Amino acid sequence: MLADNDFVRRRAAAAGGATDGDAGDGDVWVEGTAQTAFSVSIRRVVPASSIPKEFRSLVGSELHVRYTEAWEAPTGDDRVGTFAVEIVGAPGHAAGALGLTPAGDGCDFLATGDVKVPVPLFGAMVERAVKDAVLKGLEAELTAADAWLAR
Repeated sequence: MLADNDFVRRRAAAAGGATDGDAGDGDVWVEGTAQTAFSVSIRRVVPASSIPKEFRSLVGSELHVRYTEAWEAPTGDDRVGTFAVEIVGAPGHAAGALGLTPAGDGCDFLATGDVKVPVPLFGAMVERAVKDAVLKGLEAELTAADAWLAR
């Protein structure tokens, strides 16, 4: 599922914002296959209204977000990968590790990471705002994944 172009489009839409491009293939890329290592890239435009008011003047009316995952080839039943989130033109980024582990009839999806914003005085506040936005997007993507699997 994670290497399926249609699913990646659905999860990008679930996370919010418009695709960065003509709503065609330029906004979502999957390279590789589920049987090998693969990567996922999502580019989207998010309205600045999705971040706290006090930071909107720093970024303009919209945010261009680049999200990338790199999944290693399967090792037994487990799968591990990394992710990175970049807001183009804004300081800071989020990055971390991902994992899939069998659990009963399904699997557990594991994600851990850090948000770094090297801005004096406001860095910690921006980090919290980015962390909250990443978690909200991830929750929406997991809901989309559950719906995809249910059908």
